[in-house]
Amino acid sequence: MTRKLAVPFFITILGLLTICAPIFAHHGTAGVFDHGVRITTRATVTDYIWANPHVQIHFTLKNDKGEEETWGVETASPGNMLANGWTKKTFKPGDELLVSFVPAKGDRTWGTCTQFVFVADGRRVGGNGMCGFGPDAFDANALPVKPGYTAVEVQMPKDTRPESEIDRGQGAK
Repeated sequence: MTRKLAVPFFITILGLLTICAPIFAHHGTAGVFDHGVRITTRATVTDYIWANPHVQIHFTLKNDKGEEETWGVETASPGNMLANGWTKKTFKPGDELLVSFVPAKGDRTWGTCTQFVFVADGRRVGGNGMCGFGPDAFDANALPVKPGYTAVEVQMPKDTRPESEIDRGQGAK
């Protein structure tokens, strides 16, 4: 009788592991981003992707050598961004921005925990520089600028939005 139960038991366990593995895989980004530096510069939007699982904004910026680089950042899901007042038309290619974000580690041109200010009208979207949640939260505005981007650093204007208007769902630590 024990042998008859062993096969269904192992098949059930294997099935549960197959189903649960993707759940644990999704937010494994703690080791991806360099939470010790930030990039704050002027940029031009090249692409805006309104899709699950995360809304993405791609833009070009210049490094200290004057070389143009294409970067991308991810925010929260489209549903969460709608709740924060974003739409499919919040950004369009050619929009000039002041952007501040925490870059990925290494040479990957990707980031999280973003703040955006539209140069044309001063409109601000994104977070206020606080990244993460609870006791692990940190202020990205207090981080030093990533080497190679110090000469292009811009001063982000003070965020005067009420707490209720500041986007949530920024990159966690």
